Amino acid sequence: MEFLTLFIVFLVGIFAGTINIVSAGGSLIVLPILIFFGLPTTVANASNRVAILVQNLLGLYVFYIKGMRNVKLSIILSIPAIIGSFIGVHYAINLPDAVFNRMLGVIMLLVLIVMIIPTRWKDGHNKSEKITTFRKILLVIVFLALGIYGGIVQAAVGFLFILALNILLPKLNYAEVQCMKTLVITIYLSLSTFIFIFQGYVNWPFAISLALGSGIGGFIGGRLTVSLPEKQLKIIMFVIIFFLAIKLLIDNN
Repeated sequence: MEFLTLFIVFLVGIFAGTINIVSAGGSLIVLPILIFFGLPTTVANASNRVAILVQNLLGLYVFYIKGMRNVKLSIILSIPAIIGSFIGVHYAINLPDAVFNRMLGVIMLLVLIVMIIPTRWKDGHNKSEKITTFRKILLVIVFLALGIYGGIVQAAVGFLFILALNILLPKLNYAEVQCMKTLVITIYLSLSTFIFIFQGYVNWPFAISLALGSGIGGFIGGRLTVSLPEKQLKIIMFVIIFFLAIKLLIDNN
């Protein structure tokens, strides 16, 4: 039974890893499944982060060989995200399981609303635009807040990154946004994940199985970012996330 469970987690990792690099939201599927398999929420949260880190590193490798752009800006934006993540991790470690599960269920339902909002992307590469001082301040504040949220939950943080970049840096195309999102999350997640590891919250059999699957998914996602039809992917995710969210909320009432 243990082998079968880990194999299922491995397959979930492939699917979630592909989703996280191509779009976002894979953790909305992974976290409830890890919780349903009996992991405490803090352990599920920590184990999932290890897998996300592996998948992002492989995704970034593919982006790099395809000519990754906006690296300097991504590193700058990661600084407030890192600060925020350290704040968020403190709260994540001390959240009761029932509170975390209910919060995750509500977040999942809110993300479903975001998913049905149509997104328009620019075609091709755009010339770099001048970023005003006001917009720079907004970016710092927003990415600090995203870092806090990512430190607490991490699930759906990719959607929020995409939304923020789409609003504050509208001239970026789809592939550029995915690349920036992946790089910033990788940088701040590396440090916050270390805290979970250092404090012993990672379930390594689950984390390794999930990481192996997510790594494969990250590699696949990096190659499919510019070609996979996002609309079909969102439909599949919508159905899965909806049923997982309802089950999570019912189980914790």
